[in-house]
Amino acid sequence: MSSLANSTVEANGAAAARGTGRDEEKEARQKQYKNVGKHEELRRRRNECSVEIRKQKGQDLLMKRRNLVADDEEDDGAETSETSDVDTPVKGAASVRMSCPEIKRVLMNNPNADQMRHCFESLRRMLSRSENPPIEEVIKEGLLDACIQALQINDDKLRYEACWSLTNIVSGTSEQTWAAVKAGATQHLVNLSVHPSLNVAEQALWAVANIAGDSSQLRDLVIECRGLEAMLEIARHIDSIPLSFARTLSWAFSNICRHKNPSASLEALRLICQALPSLLNYSDKQVRHDALWAVSYLTDGNDEQISLAVSSGVIDTIFSTLQSSDTQLIAPSLRALGNVCTGNDDLTQYVINLGLLKEIIPLVERVKSTVTMKESTWLLSNILAGTQEQIQAVINAGLLPYLKEVLKSGDYKCQYEAIWALANIATGGTSQQILSMVHEGIVTELSLMLSMKSTEIVCLTLETIYTCLCNVANLTPDVMDTLKDSIEEMGALDKLEELQNSDNDKIYQNAYRIISEFFSDEDGVPADDAGDENQPPTQQYNF
Repeated sequence: MSSLANSTVEANGAAAARGTGRDEEKEARQKQYKNVGKHEELRRRRNECSVEIRKQKGQDLLMKRRNLVADDEEDDGAETSETSDVDTPVKGAASVRMSCPEIKRVLMNNPNADQMRHCFESLRRMLSRSENPPIEEVIKEGLLDACIQALQINDDKLRYEACWSLTNIVSGTSEQTWAAVKAGATQHLVNLSVHPSLNVAEQALWAVANIAGDSSQLRDLVIECRGLEAMLEIARHIDSIPLSFARTLSWAFSNICRHKNPSASLEALRLICQALPSLLNYSDKQVRHDALWAVSYLTDGNDEQISLAVSSGVIDTIFSTLQSSDTQLIAPSLRALGNVCTGNDDLTQYVINLGLLKEIIPLVERVKSTVTMKESTWLLSNILAGTQEQIQAVINAGLLPYLKEVLKSGDYKCQYEAIWALANIATGGTSQQILSMVHEGIVTELSLMLSMKSTEIVCLTLETIYTCLCNVANLTPDVMDTLKDSIEEMGALDKLEELQNSDNDKIYQNAYRIISEFFSDEDGVPADDAGDENQPPTQQYNF
């Protein structure tokens, strides 16, 4: 693993932000949509889903992580088991606390090896407090440069303490991370991540992962510093490194893949795909968990990016994860498979051919999780944005009743995805496929969605209902009266009339169109407004 330790590649500084014009931004956004040539509403946005996923992951998957020390360690100077292959200090030595000015003064006056070790151990402990670590003070005192110089001294204990200190500095704010990067930390940390001392290597990689997790610019800088090659080298020896190191490695890969719009070359993505199988098949749940999220981020891109993941075999491995009894592995697996289905029709078909459609209902029933229902429904909406053959595959798998049930019992987010899925059938399906929704009773359930607060969803629901009614009128007019009665019984006609007063012109027009074409008498007067023959006629006046 030390083959990369002497790399002479120099960091070129932080990558400059690449600004783009509005036209280029629009084009880039369009590339994130499925079936760009089809109706606009078929294209599913992924950005909001990625933001939501970050909220679901919990504290154990933050972009940055600090390495903390227990309070009792601060008191007695005892070392953790993680320092077993570096020199252990004399017990109680670290109990003499040093302030930042004291550390600076000692380091500025030709310290010996013991003094340097004591200074950097004190600095590490100071930065490992669970509350209010003095990161800003350390930076202002100029101790960043001291840490980076310590990385270059041939003393594993010193390097370990300096790596740990830098890990916690770059776990701070973006400005604090950039301060360490501008001081030249990145390349030295990458080199040390393949150091013969596994504890030094792991702590260095931890710091590298924090840098990569800060932003796409710093992720790109890590790649420029050959961070991916270092991580791949570690992955080749994953069976001979400690569990904690394997966990750090998997999390580092997830941070490398996390940021959207990568400037990384396809060759860099190929390197990532080479390492992921060993992580996905690792025995530890946390390693697999982070690796699954890495794949979900990796597949959140263009068709070339998705194709790399497919050709590497990781999608097949992810599909097998759906059988896992560990529910925490299900969400990232579904997200990755759903991302593949946002690609072209061939990529969508690849997922269908895996046998995914027959797994959806058993999976949702087994896991009984709102997140699983939402991700499954979102995945189906992307398949239903595909070809008519792919729409038929969903229908043949008996998934229309599932979508109807999501409308009835799912929460708002699940209902949102179900409406999109059904709208995709209405927009891209055949007349018979649209009628399948009617026969399943989905139109009456959709009519209940007209009370949702989202203008987008109300418009989408109105358009879907209108399309279904048109198909019924053209193909099976004999069931039109029954369908209209069902809609009225749901109270949807009152809601349609209410929506005609909407300030949103699109909602008004869609509601008016449905009422005027399907719920009015021959003169165009809404049925509920027709005169009651049992009432006395209104008096007429002639002036």
